Amino acid sequence: MVIKKNTYHNLLLITSVLLILIPPALISGPFIPDLFIVIISIIFLFIFNTNKEPFLLKTNFFRLFIIYYIYLILTSVLSDNFAESIKPSLTYIRFGFFSLAIFFILKNNKNFSKYFYLILCFTVIILIFDGYFQFITGKNIFGYKGLRPDRLGGLFFDELILGSYLGKVLPILCTFYLLNKTYFNKYYISIFIILIYILIFLSGERSAFFTTTLYFIMIIPFLMSVKKIFIVFLLISTLFSTLILTNKNIKSRYFDQMILHTVGVGNLIEIDSNNKQVFLREHMGLFSAAIDIFKKNIFFGGGIKTFRINCKSVDKLTVESLKKKNSHVKICSTHPHNFYLQLLAETGIIGFMFIFVIFIKLFFDYIKQFYYLIKKNKNISKEYVTILSGLIIYIWPLTTTGSFFNNWICSILFLQIGIYLYVSQNESKN
Repeated sequence: MVIKKNTYHNLLLITSVLLILIPPALISGPFIPDLFIVIISIIFLFIFNTNKEPFLLKTNFFRLFIIYYIYLILTSVLSDNFAESIKPSLTYIRFGFFSLAIFFILKNNKNFSKYFYLILCFTVIILIFDGYFQFITGKNIFGYKGLRPDRLGGLFFDELILGSYLGKVLPILCTFYLLNKTYFNKYYISIFIILIYILIFLSGERSAFFTTTLYFIMIIPFLMSVKKIFIVFLLISTLFSTLILTNKNIKSRYFDQMILHTVGVGNLIEIDSNNKQVFLREHMGLFSAAIDIFKKNIFFGGGIKTFRINCKSVDKLTVESLKKKNSHVKICSTHPHNFYLQLLAETGIIGFMFIFVIFIKLFFDYIKQFYYLIKKNKNISKEYVTILSGLIIYIWPLTTTGSFFNNWICSILFLQIGIYLYVSQNESKN
């Protein structure tokens, strides 16, 4: 059966609108964007089934995704917590179809790129206005006062993820600007991006600020001259240094707390029995718990989303040793606050290697682009570099993170992957 032309265009329009609405929907939490993803995936499968476009299922991405998906189900089947793990494993397939749907929409809806970019900009503008408003007044535009003076939640309220959201959508914003640069002034977008970067800093999310800084380091050589890079670096460094020196909340977050949480030096210092400083004291208990769980399930892990259960049975000697170093150590949480330690604990060495090898492959592709830039022997696709760098930073190993299998995090990750599939196809043609 072949879909009638009008029906096809209506279905394409529905999926396009839902996809356009995902950036603002993410502000509400994981439920609404996840609902949109399910609807988009179902409609895409219907279109695919009737129009027969087998090339999408023959892409390397989808083949790898299906292998990983089957492996996740296997880890759940072998898990001691089958009931808790099997549902998120089985439903994980929606994200693979979601990425293919994004690729399909970008390829078949010529106006989608422009409208998606406009809605994304509009969403970020509102967050920027609210974020700076809260920084100045202590309350967001709805009059909500934040839980902590050194953190900004903005329209996320108690969920202190304003900086994380902005940092995660920034590569998407940069990529869509380059795809639509004939419509928008580059000086306006430069100011816009600087305001985002400063707000990420002001939000107090150190991990988001670190990864965003790293992202800029990766893409700026492809977008700006050395002279401009130096001027921007000087201005930003001066501004951040001034803020740290003049604002006690910012100083506390980026200087006092960072040193305390990293090496245990400060007013709340805690040292071990051998009078040694404790490195990464804030997360060491969770990291140790993840490693302990991994040692018990080396090949297949404990099953996805089971860390919160398995952390309760961490080896007693490990717990006692950690408590000697820090009496308030945290062993249990919903996840260990690092993607790769979570993968080791929940999917074993095989699941870990699968994602880590992808990270290495993406990083190698970036190195190739940097080599081409230096040698000047190939036209560089700037939009390819911005989304490629975004994916590398998203799965960067050396930082604290949310849960790898969290719906909210997966929504943005697979949104980036779908855009990457589209842009990389165009790049390969060049």
